[in-house]
Amino acid sequence: MEIIRSNFKSNLHKVYQAIEEADFFAIDGEFSGISDGPSVTALTNGFDTPEERYKKLKKKERYIVISKVDEEERKRREQQKLAKEQEELNDAVGFSRVIHAIANSGKLIIGHNMLLDVMHTVHQFYCPLPADLNEFKEMTTCVFPRLLDTKLMASTQPFKDIINNTSLAELEKRLKETPFNPPKVESAEGFPSYDTATEQLHEAGYDAYITGLCFISMANYLGSFLSPPKIHVSARSKLIEPFFNKLFLMRVMDIPYLNLEGPDLQPKRDHVLHVTFPKEWKTSDLYQLFSAFGNIQISWIDDTSAFVSLSQPEQVQIAVNTSKYAESYRIQTYADYVGKKHEEKQSKRKWTEDTWQEVERKRLNTQCISYALQNHYYHTNSLTATSTAGKRNLSPSPEEADLEARISREISDTELEQTESCAEPLSEGRKKSKKLKRMKKDLSPAGVIPDSPAKLFEVPDTW
Repeated sequence: MEIIRSNFKSNLHKVYQAIEEADFFAIDGEFSGISDGPSVTALTNGFDTPEERYKKLKKKERYIVISKVDEEERKRREQQKLAKEQEELNDAVGFSRVIHAIANSGKLIIGHNMLLDVMHTVHQFYCPLPADLNEFKEMTTCVFPRLLDTKLMASTQPFKDIINNTSLAELEKRLKETPFNPPKVESAEGFPSYDTATEQLHEAGYDAYITGLCFISMANYLGSFLSPPKIHVSARSKLIEPFFNKLFLMRVMDIPYLNLEGPDLQPKRDHVLHVTFPKEWKTSDLYQLFSAFGNIQISWIDDTSAFVSLSQPEQVQIAVNTSKYAESYRIQTYADYVGKKHEEKQSKRKWTEDTWQEVERKRLNTQCISYALQNHYYHTNSLTATSTAGKRNLSPSPEEADLEARISREISDTELEQTESCAEPLSEGRKKSKKLKRMKKDLSPAGVIPDSPAKLFEVPDTW
């Protein structure tokens, strides 16, 4: 049956039953992806690192349209907005039960180019996305221990050489042909709309449906390599384990996937240059600049910088040397660019830590001085009261002045010792905290798939 908003609560038990009976789940959030917004180049770059791509996807831009309305209209719109938000909240709270049931089942979840689907699902139904990529990986594998991206699967051997187009619609068509054996599916009575002969592309339910069909066809194809061949390969087969928890990275030239279970691929990129230039420059100017170096690829970073990849790494130093005396542009190797970024990041982090320590030192200084001065004035006032017998002298005597100078020096030495002794345990505490976090990450068993023996199809580390 069809589950919609109006009958969701009354049929929730049927949803739970379907989750219990399912071999795997196919999802599609029908999110618009990273191409949204005024500039695609501002959101994507062919040489993004996984960390950079994650931060770009995590960032949410909002566009506000301002219009002039009277007070009554404004109140009406506000009421409609509140009512809609309340309705969406009620629906989200209800649907979160389904997401949690799927997660608790531990079954395989399949998507096509699914990184954004996973990020939105975790953010909406579990907790806000962390700033750190490794924390996101750990969180995701705890929630969804087994994920499979059919776009990555189709882009990997043994499928890579026989599938030319991995877009969902074209992939579904290709997997109906030889050498693949598509599954035979019968639609439930009264639900003819999900017939692949009448495409319903970019409708989330239909896209999820054909994603599941694509997975079945590719999984069954893997069975043909066994001896004897196996016609049907289940979602629990070890044959598909090499594709687990690797999510396709769109428009990244040399890093095909985000690895949720370990470090990401780190290509050398020794053929890549980082170029800065005037804002007025266009792509044609860059092609003109590198015309002597043959075929090049340009990936814009912003209005004044871009990555340029050369066909031959040995040409890189020649290109760098040509910019030494140039006034309008600068060229550096990708390694130098990354190194400088790392230095800036470390410098900023050190500046933040030094600033924090300076604030703490000043706070302790104030406490030490205040404490010493209180003792000093208590001591001198007691002496004055005894020696002068109630007489007050507004000008300090030479002996008192000498005493104050001596105490001031003692205060300076004392405050230095105290602030340094306070700073040391604070620094050690931070180190221990970081160490405990690393230990927790290393020892945490949640969501970890145990290593299996040698697998039949490995996803390569180099592409």
